[in-house]
Amino acid sequence: MYHLCLSRQSDLSSIAYCQKLCFPDSLTVIAGSKYTIKSLEWFLNGSHKFLYHVKNNNGLIAGYIGGFSPQYYGEGSTSGMLQFAMWQGFLGVITHPWILFQKEIIGLYPLLSKNIVRKFLKSGKQVSSPGDEKKFEKRLGVVAIGVHPEHRGKGVFEMLMNIFETEARQRGISKLILSVKKDNARAINAYKKMRWEISAEKDITYEMIKTLTL
Repeated sequence: MYHLCLSRQSDLSSIAYCQKLCFPDSLTVIAGSKYTIKSLEWFLNGSHKFLYHVKNNNGLIAGYIGGFSPQYYGEGSTSGMLQFAMWQGFLGVITHPWILFQKEIIGLYPLLSKNIVRKFLKSGKQVSSPGDEKKFEKRLGVVAIGVHPEHRGKGVFEMLMNIFETEARQRGISKLILSVKKDNARAINAYKKMRWEISAEKDITYEMIKTLTL
C-alpha cells in the first residue's frame, strides 16, 4: 500500500536518499547529501513550486516529484536551484573537484557564471528586455522525479504524475513540460504511456510536453 504526501522539511533527508538510489551518478548526488537536500528544499520555498513523495506502509520513500511554474520570462528552475544551493554546491566541488571536468557540468559553465554573479549582486531575477512579457507562456514543469528501484512498475510513477497534473489544474495551467535524457528509454516510454509527446531534441535530452484540458 502506498501513500501520497506533500513533502515537508523533515522529509528531505529521506527523499535525498531515495534520489541517491535512483540517480547515483547524477551531479546533484555526487556533490554530496548537503547539496542534494538543499536542492530539494528549493521546492518548499514559494507557492509556484511543490514537492510530493510516495511512501509505503513502512515509511520508506518509494518516489518523489518536484514541480515548478515560472512567474516571469527568463525564470528557470536550474538557475533558481543553483542560486538557492550555491554554498552547498561550492562545498561539493571542494570535496569532489573532478565534478568540474564532467561533460554535463562543462555545458553549464555559462549558466553557472551568470548565477554566481547574480548571487553576489543579490539579484535573483533576470532583467527583461522590451517585449519579453509577450514571449512568456504559463506552464508547469517536472523538475525532479524519481522512483525507488525496488518500487518501479508498481504504480508509484503514475501516482506522482497524477498529482503533478492535479497541481496543474488547480493552478489553471494547461501546458506541462519536462526534459529527459535520450538514453533513458524506460522513462521516455513511461511518459509516452501517460500521453506525453516529444516536442524538441537537444544534445543529450528530449523536451516533452503534454497539454491538459482544463
